[in-house]
Amino acid sequence: MARVTIKDVAERAGVSIATVSYVINDTGSVSEATAERVRDCIDELGYRVNSLAVAHRTGRTKTIVLALPDLSNPFCPEIAKGVQSAARSAGFAVVLLDANSDGDLERDSIARVADRMPEGLVWVPLGDSSWTPEEIGIPVVAIDAWGVDFDTVRADVRDGGARQGLHMIECGHRRVGLVSGPSWSATAHARHEGLIDAIGSQVDVAWDVALPYSSNLDDRLVATMLASDVTCIATANDIQAIGVLKALHRNGRSVPDDVSVIGFDDVPLAALMSPGLSTVRLPIEEMGRTAFELLCRRIDAPGREREEVVLPVDFVERESSRQRLSSPR
Repeated sequence: MARVTIKDVAERAGVSIATVSYVINDTGSVSEATAERVRDCIDELGYRVNSLAVAHRTGRTKTIVLALPDLSNPFCPEIAKGVQSAARSAGFAVVLLDANSDGDLERDSIARVADRMPEGLVWVPLGDSSWTPEEIGIPVVAIDAWGVDFDTVRADVRDGGARQGLHMIECGHRRVGLVSGPSWSATAHARHEGLIDAIGSQVDVAWDVALPYSSNLDDRLVATMLASDVTCIATANDIQAIGVLKALHRNGRSVPDDVSVIGFDDVPLAALMSPGLSTVRLPIEEMGRTAFELLCRRIDAPGREREEVVLPVDFVERESSRQRLSSPR
């Protein structure tokens, strides 16, 4: 079947090709009645805008790239939902890149796709990147990144760590264990510092182990968990917390009767766990939407000052944590 052209639409609507173009691009002066007739004909004929032709004519592809560190982490699809929703409403297409936790793949994929005329990049860096905007060559907004030269959107994770610590204190926990995030991650450090500052000298940290954001726990950590007398374990993200829940369950420990567990992020899986996971709620989809909006502002005004947006967090108490029923040890 031959592709429907703008000329076909103009002939069906009884108007000029220029008038159809004005309606499609929302330019020029066209009466509402005529515009409605043109839109009806577009729908009847199934006309689709030739994006390549528009890009050659205007220099705009209405396409952005979304680069994520690892799609197996539930945080990433939630970010993608926010970006996709905002982009779709604005008429943009989104090209998705998954670094699969591989820094070399991340860098190579971004470099390759940046040469193919996207208008910008929304990026959740795998690590704390030293790239500059000039090296990437297109407008960039980074999510959950620290110390970069791009516009950034992040949640107030330091406050999130503080909320973990305050929940521990409120529940009467005085001896706890921590599963921190990877040592290279600035956002993991901020989460950890917020928690440590909040508990001060009120809570004794029996052990503190830094691990990747994974549910696969080191055997030594599991042994430490089982041998210690902590009444609460806090983690740097929900995936780690799910790994803790599974390890405790496999070894006959009850949550929260024997030990409480607190996560961080509030990915959808957190509410589906048994017991449901108490956790810090990040506005993950909102972070994605905000990043796209910030990218559009950067595309329209490349020379403006760098902008950083910090979104508030919340704490969600579920069944994995509770008030201690006995005196602290």
